[in-house]
Amino acid sequence: MAQVRYHGHLADLTGCRQEALEGATVAKLLDQIKRQHGAEAYRLAKRSHIIVDRRSAGAEKGFRTPVGPDSLVEFIPVCGGG
Repeated sequence: MAQVRYHGHLADLTGCRQEALEGATVAKLLDQIKRQHGAEAYRLAKRSHIIVDRRSAGAEKGFRTPVGPDSLVEFIPVCGGG
């Protein structure tokens, strides 16, 4: 199972900072987040900067980025201002 870390408000929504989830891709992890933590956590996670093994999923294959059983996946909510 991949280790998943949540940052910011996402940690509040999930009630944890880290947990183990099963999923072969970022999309599968997002499905697990939705099932376990609800639609609001899912929406925020989906809009987050997603890091898989210290590499940006956006720079790789996006939601199709592979996740291994020993991967570390971080969801960092994007902050905006202006």
